[in-house]
Amino acid sequence: MNNLNLGCGNVKQKDWVGIDIRNFPEVDYVMNVGKEPLPFMNNSVDKIHADHLFEHFYPEELFFCVEECFRVLKPKGHLLVSVPKGNSPAFYIHPDHKIHFMEDTFAFFQVPADGKDILGYLKGFWHITILQGSNPHAFSVEMYPNKPRGKYKYKKIKLLGEL
Repeated sequence: MNNLNLGCGNVKQKDWVGIDIRNFPEVDYVMNVGKEPLPFMNNSVDKIHADHLFEHFYPEELFFCVEECFRVLKPKGHLLVSVPKGNSPAFYIHPDHKIHFMEDTFAFFQVPADGKDILGYLKGFWHITILQGSNPHAFSVEMYPNKPRGKYKYKKIKLLGEL
């Protein structure tokens, strides 16, 4: 079982594989996950945690990383993402933050059930659940890859304006 902490820095979960662009003591793989393929086989990872990482990417790096997560996750795996809310002090406090996120941003990763991404960005498609936390300046999202043999209990998020 492989569980990955992407962008773990000095705080890696016990028994997880730590990946970061910087060579901290807790890091197992030093690499840029926005540009380099994850060093794991297809469908080999149970869980991936990206805690305050995605906001540091440029859009093309974000798409690359999400595709790599989709590739390595098992059919019943999931990706947990935490990001600061766009336009909050948590977003502006770090000079390297590039992408503003709001909860509806992650609806972009929900490709329809027929698997055709009309925008042409994504190869896979996801089930998305927004997690409500106590921090008003950040939020978390669970992303489940829709792959054969995957069965999930999830809530589809609603886009702005949907009933």
